[in-house]
Amino acid sequence: MGFIQAIIDRYQKNIQEQNDACSSLISSMEDALRDAESIFSDPSAFIDPQAESDWQKCYSNVFALSNPQDLRQFKKASQYKTLLDKQKNLFHIARSMPQRILEHNEHAANMKIQEAYALIGEVEGRQLDRQQMTCIVKEAHNHLVIAGAGTGKTTTIVGKIKYLLKAKKCLPEDILVLSFTNASATEMSKRISAETGYDMDAFTFHKLGLNIITNVNGVKPNITQIRLQDFIKKQLLFHMQSDAYLRLLNSYLLYNRISAKSEFEFQSQSEYDEYLKLNPPATMNHEIVKSYGEMDIANFLAQNGITYIYEHPYETDTRTSEYGQYHPDFYLPDYKIYIEYFGINKDHQVPSYFKASNGMTASESYLASMNWKRSIHRDHHTTMIECYAYEKMEGNLLDALKRKLEDAGVILTPKSSRELWSEIAAEGTSVLDGVIELFETLISLIKNREYDIETVRSLNRTGSSVQTNHLLLSLLEPIFHAYCQYLLKHKEIDFNDMIHLASEYVRQGKYTHPYKYVIVDEYQDISQSRFKLLDCMRKSRDYDLFCVGDDWQSIYRFAGSDISFILNFSKYWGAAEISKIETTYRFTQKLIEISGGFIMQNPAQIKKSIRGE
Repeated sequence: MGFIQAIIDRYQKNIQEQNDACSSLISSMEDALRDAESIFSDPSAFIDPQAESDWQKCYSNVFALSNPQDLRQFKKASQYKTLLDKQKNLFHIARSMPQRILEHNEHAANMKIQEAYALIGEVEGRQLDRQQMTCIVKEAHNHLVIAGAGTGKTTTIVGKIKYLLKAKKCLPEDILVLSFTNASATEMSKRISAETGYDMDAFTFHKLGLNIITNVNGVKPNITQIRLQDFIKKQLLFHMQSDAYLRLLNSYLLYNRISAKSEFEFQSQSEYDEYLKLNPPATMNHEIVKSYGEMDIANFLAQNGITYIYEHPYETDTRTSEYGQYHPDFYLPDYKIYIEYFGINKDHQVPSYFKASNGMTASESYLASMNWKRSIHRDHHTTMIECYAYEKMEGNLLDALKRKLEDAGVILTPKSSRELWSEIAAEGTSVLDGVIELFETLISLIKNREYDIETVRSLNRTGSSVQTNHLLLSLLEPIFHAYCQYLLKHKEIDFNDMIHLASEYVRQGKYTHPYKYVIVDEYQDISQSRFKLLDCMRKSRDYDLFCVGDDWQSIYRFAGSDISFILNFSKYWGAAEISKIETTYRFTQKLIEISGGFIMQNPAQIKKSIRGE
């Protein structure tokens, strides 16, 4: 009997424990539901988008039980049905909360807009439109305004500042306005002062960095006066005295200067033709050939002293009812050898957009043409060397060509580095100028991300441009090191260093900013280093962030700007309010429709409907 009683007692204890745990969980769910409603308690107050995630984080133990199956452990509890009902209600509230917050904030904005119109009046001589006013009155920890060209971005910023001051939400010294050029920062400062009567901090990111460094060190840093292009040119000419370096440079200019894409990377013939038109495959001998594989073959032949004729008619009349006169890609008159470059992959397939005929697929039709050419050479006892697109894609086209030429008895007489350079340089100064400009961009990008050459090399392991990038890094490395050593030796910093050093001082706690609001104009042009500075500042002392930008207009990508910072704003800053200004005061509606329709073909662009006034 005692044994049975012990089992009964244990059972009743388990039931009681289930009842207690179930009751506790119901209580937590009721707290969560009550707190959810409290978020919406003031119809005139804006709800920060972060409120939703904060609420879910607060009740993470409840949200961990994401479906009814998770509650089966409480099945014997007396309030099990109540628990299921509470869970169902809670998750309904959670799913609907983003839309509910959006609707609440729109309602709150509508309530505040009329008050704001009366408070700030006109801005820069005109009344702002409703979208602009909505951006101004909304209160959010992170607020991104997507504004098209001519929609009054700067006027909206000026209006935002005027509203903050008039509504007594902050003082002039609590606001920092950041832009990207001295001209735009100066213009912004003048317009703010003219509209509000206050002078406030409106800087470039570099001026902000300079101020932070000066504040910490007590003296301004030595900013280099080097014109980077001149420095690169001087270094390039110095290193070109070395045959080994000049050989690498020649190789880059002959085979890697153009961003060569495979025929298989395109979806249509017109797309491929357009790319070839914009990036023509031009040879050393100034011929425009039909593909980048043919360009490499032509340059290899010229580099090795082999005379060739491009698309010379075959020595015999080959015309039939199906085929016209045969024009092999290359003819070597000194050896009576022909070279063909066939655009097939390893599976003997061609791009699907290639021309098909006689009821055959594109690949079948192409292979039939290949076999016809082979039969021509076989029947007339001529030699054809075959090269393939897959050799180009795999990076061994030229090695394979060299082996095939030597097997056919062709004598290679490689030109010296100096001879090759003299022929390449005959194109004019634009050749070297292009290299200098590219190196300037690369140095800026590498320093922007605080990388060194070895780090970049380690990142260059996959993709279609591995060989080209490896060659470029080998050419850039001595120049990059010389630049860094020059700055170190002369105790100078450049603009990239300025941003990095300022970020480090903030991170180390040597500088704490005084701002409550940070406003960034042309946010689409922000770079990794500028983001890092803003991020360090926020971690040091929090502030509300208001950014205005247009992903259609990013112009500083060459200098390190990263469009993902605007496309994925919430990923970097947390939950955010995203607003749009879509009425332009600069362009006609017809022009907007033409340009906007073209740009919006890019699926990565933020969708917006620009309207003419």
